Amino acid sequence: MYEVVHNLENMEVTIRPQRISDAEHSWRMRKDKDIWKYAICESPYSPLSLESENNFYREQSESDECIRFAVLADGIYVGNVFIDRIDESAYGFGELHTHILNKAFWGKGIGYECNRLILEYAFRIAKMNGVYQYINPCNTAAWKNALKLGFNDIGTSSVRSNIHIFIIKKEQWIKE
Repeated sequence: MYEVVHNLENMEVTIRPQRISDAEHSWRMRKDKDIWKYAICESPYSPLSLESENNFYREQSESDECIRFAVLADGIYVGNVFIDRIDESAYGFGELHTHILNKAFWGKGIGYECNRLILEYAFRIAKMNGVYQYINPCNTAAWKNALKLGFNDIGTSSVRSNIHIFIIKKEQWIKE
């Protein structure tokens, strides 16, 4: 089990492997339409039911192409952070997703911190070579966090011209 704790302005931010039991927390929060206004997609994956959420969490927990963590702040489940589409044939790169689903915790630096923690895990423990993420330019917090963490904006997506692609390589993160 991999667990990291970091104190963020008197708030304990923890990432831990996601559990199937986290699905209910996620499902309840993902029904809020405000959650989706800064996402790269327009609505939650459908159908959005507790059963589909449980099934999704079960499938993801068995996948070798995904690293999923629950994000806790002071012991409260606030969302999840994960890297999926991990493909050794794509030179060990994967796609980063950050979902701070509990709006009471928005704007407190949790997104930055959980991304920092998962990047540490990705590069030092999982030995990945790189991580990329798609960012909606309206999501200024995600944009600033990506730049602060060392990601490079490599331009817009060929599929969604309003979405930018950010990338960070292992050698940018680990400077030894």
